[in-house]
Amino acid sequence: MAEARIAIVDGYDDRDAIRGFVAGVIGSDPEIADLLAGSSRLVVVKPNWIQESHEQLPEVWEPVIAHPSVVVAVVEALAAAMGGRGTICVCDAPHTYADFGAIVARGGFRAEVDRLRLQWPRLAIEILDLRREVWIRKEGVVVERRPNREDPRGYVRLDLGRDSLFHGHRGEGRYYGADYDARVVNEHHRGDVHEYLLAGSPMACDLFVNVPKLKTHKKTGLTCCLKNLVGINGDKNWLPHHTESTPESGGDEFPDVSIARGVESYLKKAGRRVADSVPGVGTWIYRKARKIGTLALGDSDTVIRNGNWHGNDTCWRMALDINRALLYGNAGGRWREAGGPVKPYLAVVDGILGGEGNGPLCPEGVASRVLIAGRNPGVLDAVAARLMGFDPAALPIVAGAFTPHRWPIARGTLEDVVVVDPRRGGRETPLAGIEPAVPGGFAPHFGWTVLRRSA
Repeated sequence: MAEARIAIVDGYDDRDAIRGFVAGVIGSDPEIADLLAGSSRLVVVKPNWIQESHEQLPEVWEPVIAHPSVVVAVVEALAAAMGGRGTICVCDAPHTYADFGAIVARGGFRAEVDRLRLQWPRLAIEILDLRREVWIRKEGVVVERRPNREDPRGYVRLDLGRDSLFHGHRGEGRYYGADYDARVVNEHHRGDVHEYLLAGSPMACDLFVNVPKLKTHKKTGLTCCLKNLVGINGDKNWLPHHTESTPESGGDEFPDVSIARGVESYLKKAGRRVADSVPGVGTWIYRKARKIGTLALGDSDTVIRNGNWHGNDTCWRMALDINRALLYGNAGGRWREAGGPVKPYLAVVDGILGGEGNGPLCPEGVASRVLIAGRNPGVLDAVAARLMGFDPAALPIVAGAFTPHRWPIARGTLEDVVVVDPRRGGRETPLAGIEPAVPGGFAPHFGWTVLRRSA
């Protein structure tokens, strides 16, 4: 089974420890070393750059995004292994309303990249915003959409068809994406069609390096390697995030039926239609209606809505679909042979300061002091779950990665996972033997308290 490695790092100031671990991971893998030794390689580094700060605390950002110390260490190690030739593309598609410039300025990242460009003049280091559109919001409502500079390598449409985890799913026709017009997401997920629009740089690269953050997530329980792949898509409204209604009706928007939830659901749909069909006036009406609704029904920091709970049976499927598209698709929109080699992949998880509670946008910082590295996203997410004090089998996004499939993500079972854990003297440790990174583990999102019972 694919192996994962854990490192203990006291803080982001210990750059020697971070660099040493990352360089050791890359340098000790013969396959990656041989791959990078070739000329004119394109390597994509995909951090978790969801947005520039905590949703409610603009000065807080370290528990939210992959720290520049880790990302820079990855770029440095890759540059050395590539002999200073080829292209390293650091890229992400943050939230549509995020400030990309503010993200790449965090922790002096842009200045560090300039330093590396001087050190390796024959190496191209790109920083790309993969979004095709940027939104301006007021009171949580989109009031303007601006075209964004697109991925210079274009975008790739990939259809998983009957191999999608949405094929035959009972939510068909009632998916909600990222924008007010739900017709878009349902046009791309119906019958035998289940397609995604993915950025060309990740699809064209010779090596994909994932640098996620160790955090809780309101829709999938945790966000690590698997969920971080949402940031390679070219249109977030092609992505099903939840299914409208309650489980009794085949949905996962709310956990149960109530008059208040019924009224809220009706008013949300009506408000979105007005905002979409009558720009300006419609968005103003929707903003005021949302404000009144929040006062009457509670905000999303305390009330479960929009699929933000452990019963969400939609979002994890989307994330695993995208992982399969990256691993088995190519830049021409075609598929590799089933059972054949996948796209070369490596991940370094930033858990030095993790995020617990109301993740991914409003987490509390956790001094978890770990880095995790390995070649398989399913394996690393299983290790991440254990380090957070969660049962991997209770998380559909993790357990689903181990389910047999034409396009497998993690081969074998959770019981096959072996980890090199320095807390056990660097011995190989089975998954079940991994202790939480902090006493008692991470506090889950309030819609995922079931994880406490299953740990």
